[in-house]
Amino acid sequence: MKMSLLKIPLILSSAIAVHVALTPPHAPSKSEVVHDTFNEWVIIQHVRYGLPIAKIVYWGVSLAEIALTVSRMTDPKTLPSVIQNTIGPFLPRIQDVPITRPFILGTALVATAGYLRWSCFRTLGRFFTFELAARKGHQLVTSGPYSVVRHPSYSAAILQYIGVVVLHGSATSWLRQSGVLDLPGVKPVLLVWLLERTVTVISLVRRINQEEEVVKSMFGDEWRRWAKVVRYRLIPGIY
Repeated sequence: MKMSLLKIPLILSSAIAVHVALTPPHAPSKSEVVHDTFNEWVIIQHVRYGLPIAKIVYWGVSLAEIALTVSRMTDPKTLPSVIQNTIGPFLPRIQDVPITRPFILGTALVATAGYLRWSCFRTLGRFFTFELAARKGHQLVTSGPYSVVRHPSYSAAILQYIGVVVLHGSATSWLRQSGVLDLPGVKPVLLVWLLERTVTVISLVRRINQEEEVVKSMFGDEWRRWAKVVRYRLIPGIY
């Protein structure tokens, strides 16, 4: 019982971290957006359409697992009718899964990455946009996480992607062990979600060169001095 209860805040923490990481803190005007490559067009479509869907799917999976956990601890007949009608018919086919090491590791990675993304949002303030943009009065920010690597928000995006794969894709995960993937439509939706996230992460990594060229053209020698001090793009000491 206690282990089951402990899962609920952990599940919520990963869902909140993903929500924060995928929610644009600011939106630039059309005139400020730089979108002269196909890769940037892909990212813009992801921001407009992919992010809202990705958050809905992740919240759906998280709330379904929480609902199942709660239902195992109570008499299903005492649950609200909407929950009974939604998950009641499927309860006999879905098994509860205990807390495992991959669950803890994946949750820790997702939550840490969410915090890092939030820290990047706060550090850059209104200059942080999901679209590649040159904003009015733009300044080169070199403090906080930007004093460690030049693209910490992308580092966080990659870290969170890995965390989600560990959390939900490991052999002992709830998705793979509970039987929920056997329910109609669940597996195709999650495969599309995973494909969308994979394409997005790859697009962000491919964007780095273009982004650095844009920032270099805006700040010149100031950027070059910063790049000499903060030598690595994503991973300190490696890349």
